[in-house]
Amino acid sequence: MAIPKYIGPLSYISVFVMIDLHIHTNASDGVYSLEEIVEKAENAGLSAIAITDHDTVKNAAKIRQPDSGMEVIPGIEVSVYDNRLNYIDIHLTGLYIDPGKPEFVGELDRIERERDAQKRAIIEKLNELGYAISYGDAKKHAPGSLGRPHIARALMEKYPREFHSIPEAFQKLLDQGKPAFRSRTSFLCLDEAVGMIHRAGGLAFLAHPKVYEDIRGYGMEKLLEDFRRLGGDGIESFYDYASNYGWRGYGKEATRKIIEEFRGYAERYGFLESGGSDFHGPNKGAKLGAFPVPDVLLTRIRAARKDL
Repeated sequence: MAIPKYIGPLSYISVFVMIDLHIHTNASDGVYSLEEIVEKAENAGLSAIAITDHDTVKNAAKIRQPDSGMEVIPGIEVSVYDNRLNYIDIHLTGLYIDPGKPEFVGELDRIERERDAQKRAIIEKLNELGYAISYGDAKKHAPGSLGRPHIARALMEKYPREFHSIPEAFQKLLDQGKPAFRSRTSFLCLDEAVGMIHRAGGLAFLAHPKVYEDIRGYGMEKLLEDFRRLGGDGIESFYDYASNYGWRGYGKEATRKIIEEFRGYAERYGFLESGGSDFHGPNKGAKLGAFPVPDVLLTRIRAARKDL
């Protein structure tokens, strides 16, 4: 079944049954619980969703399929810091993982400790820069793992005249290359991240790929070639850049062109395609059910799983 080129949200919503394979809960840096996400996704008319929290499967492990028939897929979003290939902060989504595999859980526990150390270093640097927030100030916004959005919320709370939104806090202080950003000191290389997802029974997708070219400055063809060579399964060709990175200059027309570009890359490299909103909650970017991702992508992903 051929997918027409991206022609805008209203057209897609009228044509396709929609899915969303990139959603965060309060187990990482999202706002809503697993149960709240499921309810909101059902109300939005989605046929399938994936729970892809950052470096944790605490809520993915609690998934129970709802009576509505909407599929809820256990997933994860892992961060890659590959000092061998010089890739810093590349994100992979893993779909259809088994969140109960002991080796997988043990590796995530190690990553969680490193994530926490990184966030403490960011808060320490903020203090040096004159922003008097504590670990506790940020942690109270984080039912699960502490993330940079929680630190951003603490900044908004303490300094409401300076920070009006999470993207603004990232743009001024928290994004890579900004004054308070601190990298991790322990690294998960690209091949290790792909292997970890595969050992958990999942498929590995390069998340929001255009970000790495436009913001990180990486050569896209080299990145895609490395990812394919190291066993990557697909790319997130459908992604809501306009909502999540509008402050970087992406609009709806730019998003349309990026989707076309990466659908072409998927065909060229033989990648599966994924797509999602990267929904975190009401105060960060995308809205659940508002970004059009056609369910035929998931049909192809399911078929690929059977071939493993």
